[in-house]
Order: sequence, then structure tokens, then C-alpha cells
Amino acid sequence: MLVTISLLPSAAALVRNVSPEVNALVDKGLTLSRLGGAIAYYDKALSIDPKNVAALNSKGNTLASLGNPRGANAYYDKALAIDPKNVFALINKGLSLDNLGNYTGAIAYFDKALSVHPEPPGLHT
Repeated sequence: MLVTISLLPSAAALVRNVSPEVNALVDKGLTLSRLGGAIAYYDKALSIDPKNVAALNSKGNTLASLGNPRGANAYYDKALAIDPKNVFALINKGLSLDNLGNYTGAIAYFDKALSVHPEPPGLHT
């Protein structure tokens, strides 16, 4: 079975009660095809709101795409420290651990994501 996770149309779907300016920066980062440019937008968003889960998770995703799963894990961990039930950060942490060959750890994060949200938004099988 092939499982994919679609990108969200807006960072606001990940976090409630954040500033429109931070949402706009995260959304801009999500639309960039040049990954280094996306990181600059996430860094700007995080300089305004260091606890913005959408920016932390998105920066982790970009680092993972750039081949830096350990760096990605650090950002997923920061996001989960703020919002331990964030299904997107849980899934992404699981995917990152899987890419590092830590299959037991990956399964634990996938199980936690399923316990939080049995049918995660954007999940397609």
C-alpha cells in the first residue's frame, strides 16, 4: 500500500491563533521550489514567533528534502515539544526516523499519530 501526505494549502491549518504575518511567511516558504529560499522564510517566521509549529514543521520538512534528516528531527522535536499531538509533526518525525533506518522509532511515531488522529488530514492510500 502506498501512502502519501499532501501539502497543506495553508500553514494556518497546522496552528491556530498565530499572526497573519507569520502565516504569510510560512505559506510563502511552502510555495517555493528553491528549498534554500524556503528556509529563509521559515527562519524569518521563527524570528517573529519561535514557537510557531507550522514554521518548525515546515523547516523540518525542507531540511529533510535537502538530505538532512537529523536536522529535520531537531525541528520536529521542537514542534512536538510545543504541540505533542500535532499529527503532521508526528508523521514527519516518523518518516524522518524511517529514513535514518530507525524503524522501531518510526513505528512508535506513526502509532502515536494514529492514536491522536485515526484518519490524519491529507492522508491518501
